[in-house]
Amino acid sequence: MIKVLIIDDEPLISKGLSEKINWQGLGCEICGIASNGDEGKKFINELNPDIVVSDIVMPGHTGLELAEYVYENHKDIIMILLSGYDEFTFAKEAIKYGVYDYLLKPTVVDEVMTVIKKAVNTIEQKRDKEKNYEYLENALQESIPIIEQSLLYEMTVKGTVPTQNLKQSIDLTPGKGAVITIEMENETQNNPSFDSVTKSIKDLLRAKNMDVRFVIHDQQLLVLPSFSLLMPDKLVEPRLKDIAENILSYFPFEDRIHVSIGMGGIFTSIDTLHSSYLQSIKALTQSYFVGKGKIHIYSDNRNQDDNNNSSAKLSSFIEMFEEWDLERILFEIETLFKELKYTFDRQLVLNLCLELLIKLGLVVAKWDKDFSMTVGYEQLERCKTFNQLLDFMKETCVKVKKHLYETMNKNNISVVEQAKRMIEQHYANPDLSAQFIAEQLDVSVSYLSRSFKRDTGENLSNFLTEKRIQVAQKLLTTTDLKTNEVSIMVGFLDARYFGQVFKKIMRTTPSEYKKYR
Repeated sequence: MIKVLIIDDEPLISKGLSEKINWQGLGCEICGIASNGDEGKKFINELNPDIVVSDIVMPGHTGLELAEYVYENHKDIIMILLSGYDEFTFAKEAIKYGVYDYLLKPTVVDEVMTVIKKAVNTIEQKRDKEKNYEYLENALQESIPIIEQSLLYEMTVKGTVPTQNLKQSIDLTPGKGAVITIEMENETQNNPSFDSVTKSIKDLLRAKNMDVRFVIHDQQLLVLPSFSLLMPDKLVEPRLKDIAENILSYFPFEDRIHVSIGMGGIFTSIDTLHSSYLQSIKALTQSYFVGKGKIHIYSDNRNQDDNNNSSAKLSSFIEMFEEWDLERILFEIETLFKELKYTFDRQLVLNLCLELLIKLGLVVAKWDKDFSMTVGYEQLERCKTFNQLLDFMKETCVKVKKHLYETMNKNNISVVEQAKRMIEQHYANPDLSAQFIAEQLDVSVSYLSRSFKRDTGENLSNFLTEKRIQVAQKLLTTTDLKTNEVSIMVGFLDARYFGQVFKKIMRTTPSEYKKYR
């Protein structure tokens, strides 16, 4: 129970506080009632209460003087003051001496209970923290190796730097080294046992008078060899590579195909352990591209233009997808993947593949409104290697292309035929152009122009112009329309420009053509 001491020179107040408040329900007990400040000070020293509820103005010591005494000698005691005077000076002094709360007389039971509840909660939280701290203190003494391992995991994998107190309590200084991450592929999906591996590595490095620590994380074993901080990096780096090669040689040849080793940059303090770990993970991603059974060393050499170049080539691939045949599509996707391979950036590759799938879906949807891409990011992630991903993308592109062929044949109207129909029906529209037609057919201008040229042997713009001049010829010879009226009826708003185009094609002006025909 939490002990409460009441100090007040008014008996009615003391009695009311002790009897009207459900102290037991609050988890408290009244350990004493003092009738003045002197008695109150004595009870504080003898009873060592948890909470003191005291009047401010009373004989002997005032409540503020008691608050000052408690502040200087009993810092764990919570002090709550009562006063019949609503004076700011009292409140100001109360704050100065760390008083928990300040209540005005006459007190209200609910108000007092609310303050006591808060005080009890504060005390309980503090006691819980003290218990936890005491528990940790005992555990620290009894299980320092386990705690060291846990802290090492937090620092290396999560990047959590311990407090200064922990740094002083436990020797966490790693020296100079690099995080060497061993990743083992386990076909049974169970975490592999690293016990024999850690023992062999420990024996190997200790034979060379080297300290080493280990962290196990999922299917990875993190090896943290360390040298003297005084050793130059140019000596540390080759020794670290030698350690990695020795570790790989520990595994039998047939098991190495399931093992990959990534080595991060050099760490020189516990603050740089996490950075070295992340670099080792980055290095490990190279195994996705070049295969397992190898050592991969982190390098910061990256081509900043890789992403932009790949995105541009992907856009070109999408633009030409309708036009290319299967053989050309497979060739182009292999060419794209050859460049992506040496980015050694798995996330970049997966993102570009996802973008490609989405855009291919949109290409087919222009012809088949009910089409939706049934493959997505999950299927891409299931590919364990870069080559598996390439095979998956080639297979998907072939399926999409075949579906596109089938859909276009079912429709039986190609883009070129649709463009011809639009020209036949809307040549009088002055806005009709290659751009306008492409927008109506939901294809790119370049694709429409290439397709038209390929199927007809003629440029689309020339075809449109010739159609307009053919109609103009007929109107000039079969009607009494004037030249400017004819020009408008065949899509030319400017009669002078119509005349220039007509003469270029027919070798004569519209007026002369009309006159002699």
